[in-house]
Parts: sequence; structure tokens; C-alpha cells
Amino acid sequence: MIVRISLGIALLTILNVPPVSGAEVERHATADGTVAISIAGEIVEGDAEALRLEMQTARFANFPISEIQLNSIGGSLYEGTSLARVVRAASLNARVMERSICASACFLVFAAGSTKSIQNGARVGVHAATMASGANTHISIKATESMGRIAKLLGVPSEIIGRMVSTPASQMYWLNGANLASMGAVITDGK
Repeated sequence: MIVRISLGIALLTILNVPPVSGAEVERHATADGTVAISIAGEIVEGDAEALRLEMQTARFANFPISEIQLNSIGGSLYEGTSLARVVRAASLNARVMERSICASACFLVFAAGSTKSIQNGARVGVHAATMASGANTHISIKATESMGRIAKLLGVPSEIIGRMVSTPASQMYWLNGANLASMGAVITDGK
């Protein structure tokens, strides 16, 4: 069984985000000669490998990677954890760009960033895990507990972890400025 974290159809409707079969992982040149890698869309199996390949390609071309840019409603908890492991191992900075969201499994990727920034107009959210079917089962409860332990290892403050594990998967707790500051995230003007 695949344990997934999903926002549910209601959030997709509110945000007018079409369902995606997998995240798009792409490299973007920046003005300072570095490369930013973006992850946009639903997190599914294979996304961590796609990130590794984009990083390898950038490094082979001698382009330093400045950051990972996130825009995802979440998806596979397992793959989100794998992405977080890649980000942490590479000491990448994480950024949520203006008008983007990073929620659910994406939050672990954001938390793994060496530095974390969010532009005005972006949102970061957390909630408990559920099965791909939306069912809350013994497995999804264990997955939520694991997600909390992983977040703790990533340095996420206990207040945010508490919100994560207590917010039903059908809802979302959107982090406020104080929450973001407590985990060392900086809010920028987007320019």
C-alpha cells in the first residue's frame, strides 16, 4: 500500500490546481550564474531520482546549485522523505516562490533545506498522513507518527509537529510568520 498525503479535492478546487501525474523537476539558470532546481506538482515515486539526475547534470556542466524551489501540494510521503534526504545530503537551500505552495509531503523537503525562505504570497502547510484512498487507517496513523519523527530530525519545532500530527488529512494547517520564523525560515519580498 502506498501511504500518501493529499490535500483532497476541496483544496485542489480552491487553488484551481489540476491533478498531475508527477512533479516536474527542472533546472533554471539564475542571474548570478548558479542553477536553481524547481520541483512543481504532485510528489510521486521517481521524483527523488529525477532530482538527483538534474543535480548531476548541473554539476557535470560545472553549474553550482543555489537552491531548490518548491511548488507542490504534496503526494507520496515515502517519496517526499526521499526528496528531503537528497536536499539535506546536498545541503541545498529551499525556497517557496511567490504564489506557490509547499504543503503536506512537500513540507519535509522544505524543512530539509539548509536555509529556508518563503516569498510573500506563498504558503507552507502541514497535516496528517492518509492512505491514497483517503482512508485513515492503522497504517496512516503510523505514517503520521513517522512523519513527525522525520520532521523532528530535520529540526522542525515541536509546535509545528504537533499541528502536523493533529490536523486531519482532509484539512490543512497553514504556517504563519511566527511558525516559519521558529524553524529558521525567512520571509522575503519576492524580488
